[in-house]
Amino acid sequence: MKNVWIGLAMAIVFAGCANKDPLDIPTGSDVTVEKTDGVTVAGRLVEVQPEQVVVESRDGLKTRVPRSQIASMHATPATADRDTRKDAQTAAPNAAVRPAAPAAEDRRTAAPSSASGTSGSAAEARADARADESQRAARAANRKPEYRELTLPAGTTLSVKLTTTVASDTSHVEDPVRGTLRNAVRVDGFEALPVGTAVLGHVTQAQPAGKVQGVASIAFRMNTIDMPGDGARENVSTATYSRVSRTTRRKDATKIGVGAGAGAVIGGLLGGGSGAAKGAAIGGGAGTAVVLSTKGDEVRIPAGTPVTIKLTAPLTVRVKGE
Repeated sequence: MKNVWIGLAMAIVFAGCANKDPLDIPTGSDVTVEKTDGVTVAGRLVEVQPEQVVVESRDGLKTRVPRSQIASMHATPATADRDTRKDAQTAAPNAAVRPAAPAAEDRRTAAPSSASGTSGSAAEARADARADESQRAARAANRKPEYRELTLPAGTTLSVKLTTTVASDTSHVEDPVRGTLRNAVRVDGFEALPVGTAVLGHVTQAQPAGKVQGVASIAFRMNTIDMPGDGARENVSTATYSRVSRTTRRKDATKIGVGAGAGAVIGGLLGGGSGAAKGAAIGGGAGTAVVLSTKGDEVRIPAGTPVTIKLTAPLTVRVKGE
């Protein structure tokens, strides 16, 4: 009966150890989280919840990692070294006494057998070394590349060179717009978006120039980043880029005024003062007719034009770590 109770007690102890949370690291510690998809997240552990942990990077950005995606989490060297020193100080008084060296007679007795096996031991050591080297090479070949997640905050500007032409009189809403990055974008010293990264979007407004009233306008917005190489496409939120044509009111007034002046001169020559008045009215009407039949200037942004696009929401990209 006594043995039965002892067995039950040991089972309870082992069950408690098995249920211990492997992520039982105090908040405020510097940690490194390795996710199941190969991504590594490093920073200060600021929050531990049943369904996720929150890690804050050096620049203040917080990353939420679901526990289902955590492969492992451990303290960084600074925290680990501190815990190691603490454990060593605790264990020092209880350290076992090192066993004494074997007596001279025992060494003499063991000498012949050691000498006889020297050659075989050396060969075995070389074989073990070759096996270890082969295993290390195999692990290195099968090792997945480490990735790093970089976040571009809202307000980041992207210098883009258009590779498509957009215009107020030829473009239509939802027409595709494409460009490439003229300058690389870096975060914390790492290159998040290299030069040449494709930026994709669409036309959001295309208003041709009207007659007399209404100026031309063109607008577009980018919504996708196409990472180079094997990188995937990332959705992006940007501000709308737009251009509006200049008003033609001054030119229209000039056309009407010139027409009225010419009519007054001709009317004056033919009919005196009353003829001048009639000629001015006729000439002004002719100028007005010209204005009413003439459209204003269109807006055209040709391919190769540099434009600046601003992010309106943070963008997180995944790049290979160094």
